[in-house]
Amino acid sequence: MLYFFIGEDEPAKQEKINSLKNESLKKGFEDFNCESFYAKELTLPLFKEALSRLPLESPKRIMVIKDVFKLKDELKDYFAAQIEKLPEDLIIILEAALIPKAESAFFNKISRYGKVIPFKAKEKIDAFGLARAIERKDASSALNLLVDLFRNGEKPEMILGALRHRFVKSDSFSSATDNLKLKEKKEKVGLLMEADLNLKTGKVKPEFALEVLVVKLCGLA
Repeated sequence: MLYFFIGEDEPAKQEKINSLKNESLKKGFEDFNCESFYAKELTLPLFKEALSRLPLESPKRIMVIKDVFKLKDELKDYFAAQIEKLPEDLIIILEAALIPKAESAFFNKISRYGKVIPFKAKEKIDAFGLARAIERKDASSALNLLVDLFRNGEKPEMILGALRHRFVKSDSFSSATDNLKLKEKKEKVGLLMEADLNLKTGKVKPEFALEVLVVKLCGLA
């Protein structure tokens, strides 16, 4: 079995590798049946030797190649030629943070023989990450980020201030290219002013006031 792990979320990648080890390798023999290589340090003789090894007291082996697009050209050619002859008892995990344009041909050639799993980096937990989620109109992610901000002790006033900076001060009305954008900007300002008033008067709980604000901002056409 061949896997492509593509993305920047390293903890999630390692968690998936550990899951595959638990599922596929005999308990107590994990260290004997799982090996990792950095692509730039891997040689063709070493790669051939690794492919030829047999599992030890386990139905499967796992080989991880990190930064796979840094493989030497001769190794890429050999791997592509052997892709249909790989041992059935071997799980190969090819890892990379991204796919360079120059490597798209190699990726396309071998990825069809395996499973590509994306590991997108998690949204940074700050008020500006919240603003980016709102701009994508991703209400679910935005509300989750808001909850995380509250858990981290971020004050509602600071969160609102960051949103105001993102949607008002850094994006003035004069930059609007049409009436639709101008209308949306005015609506954002109105919602921000409403939330600010709710925070100052204490009419509703600050957390609820910001939740309502996030949902309304995400719902703007």
